[in-house]
Amino acid sequence: MSPSQCLDHLVVFLPADPHTKLPQIPPFFEENFTLTPGGIHADGATSNTLILLSDGCYIELISFITAAAVKNHWWGPDAQFSGWKDWCLTNTKSPEENHSRVRETHAEPQHGGRKRADGVDVKWAVTFPKGDTGGQSVRGRIPFFCHDVTPRDVRVPLSTERTTHPCGAQGVTQLTIIVKDRNLLEQTKQVYTSILGDGMQQSGDKVIFNAGRVHDVDMLPPGRGAQLILRLAKNDQEQDATAESGYYYGNVVLGARADAHNTSTTKTRLDSGVVDIRGLWLEYI
Repeated sequence: MSPSQCLDHLVVFLPADPHTKLPQIPPFFEENFTLTPGGIHADGATSNTLILLSDGCYIELISFITAAAVKNHWWGPDAQFSGWKDWCLTNTKSPEENHSRVRETHAEPQHGGRKRADGVDVKWAVTFPKGDTGGQSVRGRIPFFCHDVTPRDVRVPLSTERTTHPCGAQGVTQLTIIVKDRNLLEQTKQVYTSILGDGMQQSGDKVIFNAGRVHDVDMLPPGRGAQLILRLAKNDQEQDATAESGYYYGNVVLGARADAHNTSTTKTRLDSGVVDIRGLWLEYI
């Protein structure tokens, strides 16, 4: 793992299947990805299914399965929300060492864990943004952190079978955070700089930061992880999307190997039509 801040996982909310209590998976996920079973979390409030990627990041498909806890949950208060909700970083430091660097923006680490179906204990620590209810009001704009106490492959069990996807996705190349005004743009830029360092690129109202990868992948751009694009809303649709919370997180782009049918100039959107999760794209490299 790179010593820099690496993308750990991305969170997207979906409705729960009323029968299984697990996320109700839209066809475009089933057709394009290998799904790794998850389960119901220990608090009984949420359940998940995973999409594991070769670069070590994963997409967590997650659902609320009880309305009672949603209001006070860090991913609340809207039990009906569907789409990209949050993103998480990790690094090689201990949770406490990492917190010493981000204490201005993030609360103390919280240790947690679960027991896998095979009886193996999984232990971790999460560091949430400061604010009420685990930073509920900034989730998706300000990332949280997850550090493994048990080995990472206990929590993220990568294998060739699990990371081979019909669509060819290998890892995350880009995600976008849109904010409503220049004041929030500047606030968010300062937070990202404190977390990721000052190696950013700015052009007008758009700022690009880079997050590292847990694992290098030959086909993805060497020496650069995922681009984190922070910018102002630029049309009426984006202004409407940021009106309530002040920001919008989405347009996640995954890198896939180009071939005779999909050249390196091709970029394809997977979520469209009936199910729109705020943009999931394939970029052929």
